[in-house]
Amino acid sequence: MAEPRPIREDLMPHGVDPVQPLAGVWPRIKSVVSHAIFWTYERGSWQYDVICAVILAFILLTPRAWFNDRPSLGLSDLRHRQGVIEIGRTRGGSQYLIDSRLVDSFAPLKPDDAVRSILHERLKRAVTIKSMEPVLDKNNVMLGYSVVVTP
Repeated sequence: MAEPRPIREDLMPHGVDPVQPLAGVWPRIKSVVSHAIFWTYERGSWQYDVICAVILAFILLTPRAWFNDRPSLGLSDLRHRQGVIEIGRTRGGSQYLIDSRLVDSFAPLKPDDAVRSILHERLKRAVTIKSMEPVLDKNNVMLGYSVVVTP
């Protein structure tokens, strides 16, 4: 078995402790993290470019599902607009959301007839319903109807 040789002083850089070679690493890591968090790198430096690339990667590569940022139709959305919301217009017709409570208030009428009557009052013209589908929340509670009418 070979005998251990002593470390020669001339091989080690000055200021480095041979017992703890990683002693100076922790302050350097803290400095890099501090500069990155407080954005103190000069514009145009490679560190600045790396931080910008990380931010862009986060924005562009993060799945939407992580944020649960989807608009949801709630009863309050319909209530604040008197029960009828125009969603959009196309060549095929106009689409509306109609509160189910407003439709229920025309109780003896069927939902199709009630919706036709509501839109006739609102638009001041006769309408022809192209399609009508119920809008349910995640608990299958009826919120309203999605109605497409022809022009």
